[in-house]
Amino acid sequence: MRRVRKGFKRYEYVDRALDRFLSSIEPLDEVVDTPVEDALWRVLAEDVVAGEDNPPFDRSAMDGYAVRSVDLSSASDSNPIRLNVIGYSTTGRPFKGVVKPGEAVKIDTGAEMPKGADAVVMVEYVEEGDGYVDVYKSVSRFENVSLKGEDVKKGDVILPRGRLVSPEDLPTLLSICMEAVKTFRRVRVGLIAFGDELVDSPGVGEGFIRESNRLMIRGLLANLPVDIVDYGIVRDSYRDVEDAVSKALDRSDLVVSTGGTSLGDDDVVAKVVERLGEIIVHGVALQPSKPVLLGLVGGKPYIGLPGYPVAAAISSHVFLIPSILKLSGARGSYTYPVVRGILTRRVPSKPGLRHFVRVRVRRVGGVVYVEPIYASGAGVTSSLSRGDGFLVVPEDMEGFDKGSEVEVILYRRVVDW
Repeated sequence: MRRVRKGFKRYEYVDRALDRFLSSIEPLDEVVDTPVEDALWRVLAEDVVAGEDNPPFDRSAMDGYAVRSVDLSSASDSNPIRLNVIGYSTTGRPFKGVVKPGEAVKIDTGAEMPKGADAVVMVEYVEEGDGYVDVYKSVSRFENVSLKGEDVKKGDVILPRGRLVSPEDLPTLLSICMEAVKTFRRVRVGLIAFGDELVDSPGVGEGFIRESNRLMIRGLLANLPVDIVDYGIVRDSYRDVEDAVSKALDRSDLVVSTGGTSLGDDDVVAKVVERLGEIIVHGVALQPSKPVLLGLVGGKPYIGLPGYPVAAAISSHVFLIPSILKLSGARGSYTYPVVRGILTRRVPSKPGLRHFVRVRVRRVGGVVYVEPIYASGAGVTSSLSRGDGFLVVPEDMEGFDKGSEVEVILYRRVVDW
């Protein structure tokens, strides 16, 4: 019969565990020149400063006619003003002449304003004739005009050091003609799954389990500045675990493993980390996910996650993602969309533990309801796929009563409600 040791003597509170671990991590400082088209999900190593104004010239914000606003001060539905049309300004082919009193230039959105004109009257307020327009509306100075430098002025810091570049940042970089930016190199993450019972292929015999944590973790890190090296499945023997950890740490900035972090006889990860380096935290007040291990080996962070998929997912959100952001040099915290709703059933929780409850959200008649998904154990992977997010019960609470208004952290980006 397998002998099991006693449980953890104490659990570290989640926030303190994370703070202690992050304080031991030094950000990477290797800087690389990165083409803008490759900058997505990288961290900027210096402020991005605009080298020119954007827009680089006064340009029309509407299709219409470039005019002198003073010429139209009395224009109205009952008193149209006639202007002679002397040319056409399009994007890429600006009008080169000068607008004089009583004149107008037809102009497209984004086209450079001709000299002499200080406003654009929209096309719907004019009646076009042969070489002239009748204007039925007055305009103020600079109306419907985007002024030079209105968006970005030369010398402005448009993206700060430490920004994780998102798709929404790319148009700004391109608009100021940036070809490359300086970024910190990506974090090299070594990924290992420990377990004699694990296999990568289904149908290999009774008693084996198809390994799923590595694929899940790769997905969770998809929008972070990482390069992942997958070291596959490693058996639970001390020698195999030690060899895998040493190899991964030689080639990585951070190693994350799943399985082998509890206190059973076959759980040897803590022994290996303790021999090769130091354990900062082993055992956290997180339900599920208590047997999390956080340590340093050769000055590099090591994160040992529980083997059950639900626990591995939750502890990845809580510990792995913030650690990667710290290493990467990114400023700020990883954020998740949240929604508030009415709890459909009571959610009990044990005081002293931070409890991540899987929940489903649905909308009925404009009201959002939060339905707990009760599943026994962190190995019930369907509780993640059936759910939309986490209801977090703080350590100092015994749960939430039915009918409470609660906040849900959504991990699903598209919610069918």
